[in-house]
Amino acid sequence: MVDTLFYLLLGHFFGDFALQSDGVARGKQTSKRTLTFHVFLYTLTIGCALAIGLHLHDSNEFFSTFTIAVLAFLFIQHWIQDFIKSQKFNGTKQAFYVDQGIHVLVLFLIRSFYSQ
Repeated sequence: MVDTLFYLLLGHFFGDFALQSDGVARGKQTSKRTLTFHVFLYTLTIGCALAIGLHLHDSNEFFSTFTIAVLAFLFIQHWIQDFIKSQKFNGTKQAFYVDQGIHVLVLFLIRSFYSQ
């Protein structure tokens, strides 16, 4: 059985890399509107990947209040983190690695709350 973490990381990959154009990557550094668009798309891809993963495992947890709260938390957390990175730490490899490490750590923590 594939772990819920796989679907969370899959959504993270698509939302934070594959579906983010160069224009959005640059624009989110200076525009709160573009940042919000990026985070919305990120949260949507995580939600879709999570829904697929939970559905494949015959789980009704996606439609729970908990999952909606998780997605809201991810939206807020990702927006704040990317905003801080763009204002204070943007442009370095270290900032990228720390940013991605925190995103993945948050997904690990979220995974621990889903039953397997």
